[in-house]
Amino acid sequence: MAVISFVSSKGGVGKTTSALVVAGVLAGLTKDLVTIVDADPNKPLKKWSELAGKPDNIAVVTDEAESRIVDIIDEASQSSRFVIVDLEGAATSRVSNAISMSNLVIIPVQGSGLDADQAVKTIRLILEAGKSQRRKIPYRVLFTRVPAMINSNNMKAIRGTLEEAGVPIMNTALIEREAFKAMFLHGGTVSGLDPEKVSGTDVALRNATAVTEEMVTTLAELAKQREVA
Repeated sequence: MAVISFVSSKGGVGKTTSALVVAGVLAGLTKDLVTIVDADPNKPLKKWSELAGKPDNIAVVTDEAESRIVDIIDEASQSSRFVIVDLEGAATSRVSNAISMSNLVIIPVQGSGLDADQAVKTIRLILEAGKSQRRKIPYRVLFTRVPAMINSNNMKAIRGTLEEAGVPIMNTALIEREAFKAMFLHGGTVSGLDPEKVSGTDVALRNATAVTEEMVTTLAELAKQREVA
């Protein structure tokens, strides 16, 4: 069982999209149940689950009460190999409690200085949650909505600044793809989209798989480190 939470104190960074992309790939890699906890007040993933095409081994549960997030994650962990948590874009007790339950926290960031500043705030929240739990909560920055053909100077500068500060960054970025947006329109996961209706599904799936596999590898490495410790 592994809990992966997607956290950002800023909206519009691709948090929900990233969560769904990863959940979809995980569901394709395993026959085990993957549970998505939709803790975003707008309930975008609950709405997605009501469209056609949701894999049978993806369950979506909502968090209607802020005080219930720990119990919901704990209950989902009993039956699911992976629990994906999509959190609201605010520093609430719900977010802090979900972080404390996580095996890995993903911080989606776009190539802007504002996003980088918000990522730093999120990292502080993770560190505070770790202190309360008396453990280091692993986290990684995930660059999202990256243009397919352009590696901007802004992106290079932001990555360099974060690396100099010792912030762990995923090697693989989530590229801006039409297929990722199409999931919320047509339903289903990237692998289930009709390539005749949505362009670039093949390259989007390769990117989604690479991002997800890096997260799975990170979780495995973290588990080994805990065993050694």
